[in-house]
Amino acid sequence: MTLRRLGRPAKRWLVLLALTVLAGKVVDRTTGQPLTSADISARGAAKVASAKTGDDGRYTLPGLAPGHYTITVSSDDVPPQTFDVAVRAVKKQQFNIVACDTTLGYSCAAALP
Repeated sequence: MTLRRLGRPAKRWLVLLALTVLAGKVVDRTTGQPLTSADISARGAAKVASAKTGDDGRYTLPGLAPGHYTITVSSDDVPPQTFDVAVRAVKKQQFNIVACDTTLGYSCAAALP
């Protein structure tokens, strides 16, 4: 956290907080193939962010303050799965996800940790 004094007469201080971009790729646990059009959400103490994976399984969640978040992945073919991540005060943080896709004909219950 950086403190910067704003203006001489008012003697006010502004706290600058570095926000992080959390980005990564979501792949299937069995095949390693990217999971497309999956909904990704990050829920923390002060922020909820959401995104959708692209054709390559990649997602980007910008504007996250440092702290602990619960990441949820879901879609019509991917039952809701949650992961915990500690977001650091860096410009960009990588968080890849291995999830379970039910379109492959196997039970996700057996595949999930």
